[in-house]
Amino acid sequence: MQERLVLPCSQAPIVSIVIPVYNKIDYTYRCLKSLAANLDASIPVEIIVVDDCSTDKTRSVLQQVEGLILACNDGNSGFIVSCNYGASLAKGKYLYFLNNDTEIRSDSLKELVSVLETDQTAGAVGSKLIYPTGALQEAGGIIWNDASGWHYGRMQNPLDPRYNYLRPVDYCSAASLLVRRSVFETLGGFEQDFLPAYYEDTDLCFAIRNQLGLKVMYQPKSEVIHHEGISSGTSIASGVKRYQVINARKFQKKWQNALAHHLSNDPIHVPEAARRYLGDRTILLINPYPPCYDKESGARRLFEVIKLLKQLNYHVIFAPDNGHREEPYITQLQNLQVEVLYNQPGYGEPIADQIKARLPIIDYAWICFPQLAQKYLPLLRERPEIKIIYDTVDLHYIRLKREWEMQPHFKDAKAKNWACMQLLELSIAKQADLTLTVTAVEKEILERQLVKNVAVVPNIHCIYSGSKLNFADREGLLFIGGYNHPPNVDAVQWLCKEIMPIVWQQIPDLKVTLLGSNPPREVQQLAKNDERIEVTGYVEDVTPFFIGCRVFVVPLRYGAGMKGKVGQSLEYGLPLVSTGIGIEGMGLIPEQQVLVADTAEVFAQQILRLYHDRSLWEKVANHSKQAIDPYTPAKQKPHLARMLDQLGNL
Repeated sequence: MQERLVLPCSQAPIVSIVIPVYNKIDYTYRCLKSLAANLDASIPVEIIVVDDCSTDKTRSVLQQVEGLILACNDGNSGFIVSCNYGASLAKGKYLYFLNNDTEIRSDSLKELVSVLETDQTAGAVGSKLIYPTGALQEAGGIIWNDASGWHYGRMQNPLDPRYNYLRPVDYCSAASLLVRRSVFETLGGFEQDFLPAYYEDTDLCFAIRNQLGLKVMYQPKSEVIHHEGISSGTSIASGVKRYQVINARKFQKKWQNALAHHLSNDPIHVPEAARRYLGDRTILLINPYPPCYDKESGARRLFEVIKLLKQLNYHVIFAPDNGHREEPYITQLQNLQVEVLYNQPGYGEPIADQIKARLPIIDYAWICFPQLAQKYLPLLRERPEIKIIYDTVDLHYIRLKREWEMQPHFKDAKAKNWACMQLLELSIAKQADLTLTVTAVEKEILERQLVKNVAVVPNIHCIYSGSKLNFADREGLLFIGGYNHPPNVDAVQWLCKEIMPIVWQQIPDLKVTLLGSNPPREVQQLAKNDERIEVTGYVEDVTPFFIGCRVFVVPLRYGAGMKGKVGQSLEYGLPLVSTGIGIEGMGLIPEQQVLVADTAEVFAQQILRLYHDRSLWEKVANHSKQAIDPYTPAKQKPHLARMLDQLGNL
């Protein structure tokens, strides 16, 4: 006796789930149970099972399932007829074709729907198929130029990074395939020339791409257990399975022009074939850790660069040296179709080994920070064709030297630090094919030290377009910075201990908010010592602070590179007071786009001016958009394209 099963059933479904069945009621029932347990309640569905004249208890059992739409063929007609019949009954915006020998996992359907909802150029999307044993069955399919197929990742570790990022593919199996209903109807459903089954899903995917100009996507975050071979067996010599060979010939004849652009059937071509729709060239980016764009400006810059590279049709492989699968950043990159390398429980291949395996497909290697360049250059030079890009992020030795110059008591100890760093940075820059700085100031510094082929890739900022408070409705001062960066710790201590006592003489209750992740004990102590100071720690959405505070402060006394916090204040049109170091390399105009001060007394006076003078405040605020415009994605995208094209032609 089967347990009572209740399925969701909406009168206005977004998704119509179509399941063709022929016998094997135990598998069908497990499939329906997985749907009942794992469908997301936020997605209205209807579940249509088409019984192809089963001879076991299928029909009598399914008639007892509450919420199920049961349709029955007049005769045993096969997979294609059953799917097309089920689709003709559907009311949903999307059709989800699902084999009866599958079991979906949590969020499987939600992840598929998300792809089609966010990408209008995608016509269909399929799942990661996993054997009941836990081995990978298929991570999207490859079709060779002879029409034969390759189950990408078959019998591999399903946690392997190669199989865990969103990407366009030749086809995805209709064992778990979500298709726009409009697309399916435009193409006339599954092609009946392939009756009773086999190659119909591959044919549909080819038609989506080659006739409609849409993509077929693979979404690994949709995981489905597939008991392969239950419906049609495994022998191609008999039964329905023999049509796999027959229909392969039909498929080859129909799509011979498209297949001429596919690679030949050889395992050596698998890495290229699996990535053939991802970009014309492949670029490897190496950073110490994932781009935590909401915690530090360097990571924000890198994240924006990655997005631009994808827009420029590059396949991006991102390698965090620490191997951490830090969320949500890794998932966000994977959903941008970035191939992310990582370690995690169940998969622990060293990052260097993962990079080495991908050397044959890499055209450019973009390495952030001198220590990582020193570590990975020997490996990358094993393939001399790879163009090496060394991203300084900022000139570390300049920052260290400035810190040394501020602290006379430690001159001997810290002199060695910056001098050694200078030797390392210059050595790496001279080995690279291209060296990047974030400002023209640092580019000139390197060129004076005989470094050739230097380019500037600055921080990249997006202008805030939401609502803002006016001058009178704002109050308080604001600072933001990641406190793992020593200049930020020094800046807030100087602000609170030397600048603010002067300001408080005129505005005793003025509040100072110190945003930023990982505040150390000495920063937290500032708030404990004075209730007018607030140390928030990490805040996911900082917008309320930027649109509610009246003045932004950048009291940096040392550092290097372009300061993301300055750009962030300009994004929001929040007037700021900064030191000369803080705005270095940005070309900002004092008294129009920023107020500048380099001593505690002058800094305090500039804060008071900007805080009290509405006309000055509005003038500076109105010039913010002009100041940040050169650093927007629209302005930096063509620059990045030219830079990489020129490097590729060297």
